[in-house]
Amino acid sequence: MSWKDHLRPAVFDLSLYRPFDYASAPADLIRLDANEAAYPLDEEETAAFQRELAKVAFHRYPEVSARPLREALARRWGVRPEQLLLGNGSDEIISILVTAFGGGRDGRPARVLFPTPTFGEYEAIALAHGAAPLPVPLDGRFQLDEPALGEAIRRERPALAFFASPNNPTGNRFDAASMERLARAMEGVCVVDEAYGDFGGATQVPQVGEVPGLFVMRTLSKIGLAALRLGALVGPADAIAELDKVRLPYNVNAVSIALACAAVANPEKLDARIRRVAERRRELEAGLRELPRVTVFPTDANFVLVRVPDAKAVFTGLLARGVIVRNLSRPGPLQDCLRITAGTPEENEACLRSLRAVLA
Repeated sequence: MSWKDHLRPAVFDLSLYRPFDYASAPADLIRLDANEAAYPLDEEETAAFQRELAKVAFHRYPEVSARPLREALARRWGVRPEQLLLGNGSDEIISILVTAFGGGRDGRPARVLFPTPTFGEYEAIALAHGAAPLPVPLDGRFQLDEPALGEAIRRERPALAFFASPNNPTGNRFDAASMERLARAMEGVCVVDEAYGDFGGATQVPQVGEVPGLFVMRTLSKIGLAALRLGALVGPADAIAELDKVRLPYNVNAVSIALACAAVANPEKLDARIRRVAERRRELEAGLRELPRVTVFPTDANFVLVRVPDAKAVFTGLLARGVIVRNLSRPGPLQDCLRITAGTPEENEACLRSLRAVLA
């Protein structure tokens, strides 16, 4: 016997997440692969961060439930602090949910439902926790196949369902009424992941508490604060209280709490950055539609999904020209697809110029 005999068998089949090795890349590499905001903090925001950083008691543990930040985010999203659970990015929130609701019943693993293609961590975290992933393909327009999802809910009775809206990597927002019907059909928990919701102009946060079992995930990573690693779950207060027992103490560090509070205290800056990123995405989308042999999919996120004649060749050609995007190509609906994050006007133009050259 060895440690291998005690490891969950599914873990052997998981792939280690590793983004592009930027450390070995040229300093001027244009990074359009990770769905980050292209705009850094301005001088006023940086000064506010420095003031807050000077106040952090580094020799003390942070407030155990990140109460100051929960209060700030509750005001921004129009909920009560007791309805918020914070995590070290949305990944930890997903892990908490699967830990709490993934125990299984009737002698079988808990089912975790999600449409596909979508954010890969739903499946990876489910497998790592011993739950059974339940993927249901999207339709030909990358929209929810409501009849197929409804049948999967009736047949498998999943404990958890995740719907990323806008969806990553397709970029489109799912029909809110369809997600509500599916949530009401479930006996378990339905989570709408709105990581890109700030760019789509719609949210289902107001429905939390009205639709049984409905939770909404949000994040600060896509709106300019990716380095802070902050995700949040909005849910009924009684359910959040139970999930809080699963959350590891001090999971959000004092620096992230302080700096995120400073950012949220200046909503005009945050909202202006969101509008700028959305405008850059619209410009990128329009430019991509002018290119020959490129299929551009509708998007409500901060990125654009495209299909090109040969994704591997185009990806390699762009990288050789100093532009990195995300190559998603694999057999199935994402065959020859690339995901391109919206950059600054200069970065978008460099990407479009390089694409023209590669395609030619």
